[in-house]
Amino acid sequence: MNFHTWINQLTKLRVLTCICNLLGLLLFSCAKDVIIIPPDTNPTEVVLLAPLSNTSNNLTLSAEVRYLNNNDIILSHGFMVHGRTGDTYIKREYPIASTLKSGSFTYKIPDPEIYKEGYYYSYKYFVKSERETYLSKSDQFRINNIKVIAKEDLKIAAGEIITIEGEFTNIEKDYDLYYSFHEEKKMPFEIVNSGKAIRFKVPEGVKQGYNVTFRLISKNQEEPHLAAIIAKAFIVGTLALPTSYSYYYDDILRLPYPTDYSEKPGLEVFVGNIFLRHSDEMDLRYLIDNQKGKKFPMGYTNGRDTITFPQPLQLIEPDPNEFKVIPAYVHPGTKFEVFGSGPDKFNFGGHVTVGNQHVIYNQVDRNAKKGELTISDLPEGDYPMIMNNNHFTYKSANTIKVKKMNIASSSPSEAYAGDKITLKGTFVKGQSYTLEIDKTNTSSTTCTTTGEVNFEIPQFMTAGKYQIKMSYKSDMDYQRSYYSNSIPLEIKATTITAIYPLKASTGDLITIEGHGLKGYQAQIATVEARHTLSQNNKIQFEIPNNLPKGKYRINISFTNFGKNNTITATDYLEIN
Repeated sequence: MNFHTWINQLTKLRVLTCICNLLGLLLFSCAKDVIIIPPDTNPTEVVLLAPLSNTSNNLTLSAEVRYLNNNDIILSHGFMVHGRTGDTYIKREYPIASTLKSGSFTYKIPDPEIYKEGYYYSYKYFVKSERETYLSKSDQFRINNIKVIAKEDLKIAAGEIITIEGEFTNIEKDYDLYYSFHEEKKMPFEIVNSGKAIRFKVPEGVKQGYNVTFRLISKNQEEPHLAAIIAKAFIVGTLALPTSYSYYYDDILRLPYPTDYSEKPGLEVFVGNIFLRHSDEMDLRYLIDNQKGKKFPMGYTNGRDTITFPQPLQLIEPDPNEFKVIPAYVHPGTKFEVFGSGPDKFNFGGHVTVGNQHVIYNQVDRNAKKGELTISDLPEGDYPMIMNNNHFTYKSANTIKVKKMNIASSSPSEAYAGDKITLKGTFVKGQSYTLEIDKTNTSSTTCTTTGEVNFEIPQFMTAGKYQIKMSYKSDMDYQRSYYSNSIPLEIKATTITAIYPLKASTGDLITIEGHGLKGYQAQIATVEARHTLSQNNKIQFEIPNNLPKGKYRINISFTNFGKNNTITATDYLEIN
């Protein structure tokens, strides 16, 4: 073995040893976190309950699984019965096919006729598993002498009468009648038809939507339990009558249960020919959306009966006089405020027209009945609002007056840049407008008084005679603008009318009066003066303290997009 071979083998041995140590460490560390759960060795426990019924034609046994060993594989389970009928010994085993689960359960014996009246029989419950067989404690039952033709598939409402045929003579001496849901409650009954029938009324407080069992139970508690099932019934649901039969399209329909009811299917409400599963609050829209008319039969079905309420559901119609337009008139293509309940309350959404053209009606404040209506390009005129659907044809009594935008006059008709002018014409309060002076100068404003708008002539407008017009953007087609007629407006040149005082000292206040002064900067010779007041007809400034005594020219000037405009006063200012 050469040196290199020895080194390689030694290296491999060290690596293998290291891996083994790491594996051992990992296994040891993991083992500390493993919780080993021991197998369940507790026995499955089943106890017998009193027979639900022990008549010669209905022997129903009861039991309860109080502990179930889930580690054990169950092979079979069921009831074991044995006893004597005279000289005949009876031994039966009744396996149950369903899976054994925790809780109580019942089993109806398939051959009750072999067990005779007056004899005692022993029974117990068995559970056979792979590990062992579990047995409950034994008990006894006795077949009683009640002959009954039980009714087991009834559908019945609270307050209704059930009559059961059989042999019931003097039965009231030895038995009481009980009904059970979660617990058994005693109830009255009467024997009729010369002992051939028993009659009783389903209690009003019984919970609807559940299966209820009615049993005769022996008053003698010292002997083995004697009972007879005489009826099993599903308690169908009933609904209280509506408090109102008049509804808006978007109302919530409330038809409450008079008593508790399960959530099992079967109770459905109908309006017209639409049926929906009942709930405490139902959206009426889903019941009438695709149906025509204003009146619909209304009621419910409970799986046994279909009950129609005494009056039909009546949809409340919109009031033609309620709709009002807030502005006195509106422009084509604009959005404006309206008053009314809105289209959605009556299912008119998407079915509103003005002048045979589609409009947009949005409800802004439902409680205050405030809305916004947007019309398209309509000619001048008066138009009612029309709404149509499967239920109503609506025409508003109050109309929408449409007027084109028009300028009647300007006040004043001659002005200076920076002056405010008032335009009279067909202007709508709340509408936004743009004043256009030639194609490059504009000014925007919102009308605050119906019939007039106020604008400020843009600063630095050069003197001249212009044609002005108004415009607004369409609210229906945002790419479109509407324009008014044009009227003349003369813009005069900016002028200085007075300067005072003409003799002053450092720090004194100088006033320049004139027209169109807004935006101009005052200068003493070439020195800019600091303004204390800047208005369109007046500028005030203080004489700087760095100017020597002497006479100076007063200028005002502005620069706009590289263009300079300077106006020089004719008078001189003398600084003492």
